Amino acid sequence: MLQEEADRDENSYAHHSSSRNAQPENDQQQSTAVSPPTVLIFRDRHQKEVTNYAIVGQNLLDLTPQHHEKIPLANLDLPATARANDDRGVTFHVPGSQEGQ
Repeated sequence: MLQEEADRDENSYAHHSSSRNAQPENDQQQSTAVSPPTVLIFRDRHQKEVTNYAIVGQNLLDLTPQHHEKIPLANLDLPATARANDDRGVTFHVPGSQEGQ
């Protein structure tokens, strides 16, 4: 009888363990899904799409593969950029800005 209980406990642990191990794989698959590009609207009204960027200080760094560029935030129309991305379902937020408040 004790062996049967031990086997049940072991099987229960194996089931929970494998469920936990499967979860990161699902998270990983979701994080590799391609998101729509972010559109940047410049003050002169031209637009540029970027797939990967970082905002560092007063610059936006375009980290798109094979095309790195440093864009001063002062060159962007930030409210228009935020609106255009919101319309596409893409979040665009400049840390520390009062945009949208």
